[in-house]
Amino acid sequence: MTLENGRVEPMPPSIDDTIAFIQKAHAGQVDKGGNPYWLHPVSVMRRLGPDAAEPERLVALLHDIIEDTPVTANDLRAMGYGDDIVAAVEMLSRPPGPTYMQWVKSLAASGNRLAIRVKIADNEDNSDPVRIALLAPEQQGIAKRYAGSLRVLRQALA
Repeated sequence: MTLENGRVEPMPPSIDDTIAFIQKAHAGQVDKGGNPYWLHPVSVMRRLGPDAAEPERLVALLHDIIEDTPVTANDLRAMGYGDDIVAAVEMLSRPPGPTYMQWVKSLAASGNRLAIRVKIADNEDNSDPVRIALLAPEQQGIAKRYAGSLRVLRQALA
């Protein structure tokens, strides 16, 4: 895209570029069920539905990248992701300190619909009965945590 000052701004990475990127960034990581971790963000993206806007889809793919890899927000900006996408990914990166529900409530209070919609899809994916069944019995209670989170997040969008 050419800007008013004649400078050419690079095109942001596509969905396919982003999938290739997260495959590399999450290489060697597995989810609690033993599956390649990068499949989870792809599943979260799919849960947004076929009508999801591209920024939502990109945030879904990137939602764990800062939290679970050495990639930083500045790295994402340098790669060409827009400020709206990077800001949402940063919001979805759980900081140390607050409890999970404290963090979810602050995310809901932020009003960032992009981050909230992706977190809802993330919670839905994490609480999918097929995924929960793969967990050790003592970990399966986590579905209750996600149910509470989903109530808070859905209310924030209402």
